[in-house]
This record gives sequence, C-alpha cells and structure tokens, in this order.
Amino acid sequence: MRPFDLAVLPPVWFLTLWSLRGLRNAPRRARVLRTMWACWAVSMTLGAPVVRRVVDAALGVASVTNLLVHLAGLAATATALEFVREITGRARGRMSRLNLAGLAVASAALAALFAAMPRPDGEVDLLTYAQGSFTAYLYWMVLTADIGIGVLAAARLWWVHGKHAAPGPMRTSLRLMRVSTVLATAYLAHRLYYLTARRLGHEELAPAAVAGTSQVLLALGLVLFALSVAWPSLAEHRQKRLAVRQADRIAPLWRLLQSATPGVALPLPEELRRNNPRLRLYRYVIEIRDSALTLERHLDAARQAAAEAELAAAGLGGSGLAPAVEAVLLRYAAAAERAEVPAGSGGRPDVRGALDLEAEIAWFERVAAAVELPAVVAAARSLAKVSGVPGGGGGAG
Repeated sequence: MRPFDLAVLPPVWFLTLWSLRGLRNAPRRARVLRTMWACWAVSMTLGAPVVRRVVDAALGVASVTNLLVHLAGLAATATALEFVREITGRARGRMSRLNLAGLAVASAALAALFAAMPRPDGEVDLLTYAQGSFTAYLYWMVLTADIGIGVLAAARLWWVHGKHAAPGPMRTSLRLMRVSTVLATAYLAHRLYYLTARRLGHEELAPAAVAGTSQVLLALGLVLFALSVAWPSLAEHRQKRLAVRQADRIAPLWRLLQSATPGVALPLPEELRRNNPRLRLYRYVIEIRDSALTLERHLDAARQAAAEAELAAAGLGGSGLAPAVEAVLLRYAAAAERAEVPAGSGGRPDVRGALDLEAEIAWFERVAAAVELPAVVAAARSLAKVSGVPGGGGGAG
C-alpha cells in the first residue's frame, strides 16, 4: 500500500466506526455528518491500489474502481451540503431536492463520461492518463466543480458564520475546519491547473509529482477535517475525565461533612453519577459548601488559632498550613455536630470569601488531601478533647 493509504486509512476508519455508535438515536445533524465521513472513508479505501486491483478484477471493467471512488466522493459532497444546511437551520429535517438532483446529474454525467473516455488499468492513476482526451478532461471538470461547490459551501459556513462561535472547543474546531478548507481549495486548484495546462499542451508538471502532491494535500485536508470534527467530542471527553478526577479528589472531604450533615446531600441517580461526572462534581462542591456553613456554628477564632498552633508544633507550615487548618476545623466541627454538641459560637470572623468555581474546587482538593494527614487527625482530636466533644474528632474520611 502507498504511504498515503497507510497514514490516512487507519485513523479514517477508526473515526468512522467510532462515529457510528448510537447512530440510530443521534440527531439528524450528527447522522448527516457521520454519513458524510463514512462516504469519504469508502472513497479513500476504494482508492487504495490493492483494493482497486481486487475490485477491478471482480467486476471485469478496466479502472472501474476510479469511478466508484469518485461517486462516493460525490455522495460525500452532497452530505456535506446537507450538513451545512443543518448547521444554518435551512434543512428543517428534509434533504434538499436541488441537492439530490445535483447529485443524480453529476453521478450520471460521470458514469457516461467514464464509459466514453479512454481508461487505463487500475495500476495507472486516472488523473494523469489520457492527455489528449476532451472526454477525460470534461470528466475531471465535472468532478472538480461538484467537489468545489461543497468546499465553497463549507468555507462560507466556517469563515462567515464561524466567527460568531463562542470561545472554547467549538471555536477551535471551526478554526481547524477553516485550515482544512484552505487545503481543500489548494488541492482543487492544483488539480484544475494541471488538467487545464495538460489540455492546452503544456507539460509543466510531471505526472508522478502531480499524483504525489494531490495525495499530500488531500491527506492533510482530511486529517485536519477529521480532527476538527472530533475536537468537540475529544474536549468533552477530556472535561469529563477531569471532572471525574476532581470529584474523586474532593470525595473524602464530602464524605466527612455528609457524615455530620446528611440532610444537606440530595439523592443523585446512579445514571447521572456515572454519565455526568461534571454534575456530580457540582453537587459535591455545593454540598461541601452548605455543610461547611452549617458546621461553622461550632467554630470561632480561638479554635482556629489553636488548630494553627497544633499544626505548627507538628511541623506543618508554608502553603500547606491553610488547607490543613481548615481540615482540622472541619473534622472537629463534624465530630461536634455528630455528638449533638450545642453550638458555642457564631462562626469565625474571617471565613474564606466566595471563590469562582474552579478556584473553589482547587481549594477543596487541597483541604481533602489534608483530611487524613496524621497531624490533622491528631490536632482535631486535641481540639475535641479540650472542647469536651465525644469521639475525639476522628470523623469519617
């Protein structure tokens, strides 16, 4: 197989098969996009020399696989136009009759021209064959014009409408699509220039160089297009994995506080816990915050100072001191709440102010990491003992 096939086909088919998951229940926009990608995957696979030889031999028609490759490309272009209509809200759940008619006319024209043009066997690139044939030139012009319409429609969407996309994965995806349309335009312009120059009798480009350059431009354009299509899903997967890790890191703190204030936590269906880790993380943050506010009535400035002194005596300091002090106080307050000790204060005068969500998650992660430190456990027990709280401030980490 050619280096082009080895480099492009595996990721193309991986993306194609991955995108077919849940196709039946996917929205129409997703189905159109996945169908387009499947058409391109079939087209590129049929274009591999080893596949061309097998198909040509099976059908008994010289170079017929080239026609099948191009018909699949026309189908991909038609679905690309449908995807643009879906994105811009013009489809309304129906395929364009004009689009279908254009696909039918272009396919019939290609088939007729293919039957009339001189054709090589499957080992010779059809693009660089039949230099003097007007029929062959017309064949390539029909194909190039049809694909050019698809590229133009996509470029209009990515370049004109794409500038309004909000920052984030979608904007990155649209930028990658813009680059892919530039490469697709270069691919079509390169082909058009070569075919027209050859038709006029100018052999400025060697056929082997033309075939190689076309493959490189096509491969780069398709790889970038595949990446742009997959980027939002990849970003979503990354965000889910990050949310899972963050939720797991603050879970010890959540469990400690819920052992003392179980009424703060609301039931979360297992399906949501499993499939929506971001929601689970939000719930943890909200419930930790509410529990901490409930337990604040057991705390005051004197207990905070005592916790700081205990930890300093144990050798803790620097940036790790503040979250460790918070962990001590929350362990103590949770123990006091579980023991039903009457509230003895109105809270600390300098409770940490409100943070943005990501900063608050980071803070809770640091506190949760300190909850089970031996020095923190010992300081919480000492504080509980001095205050007469049963249970020694052990808590449930």
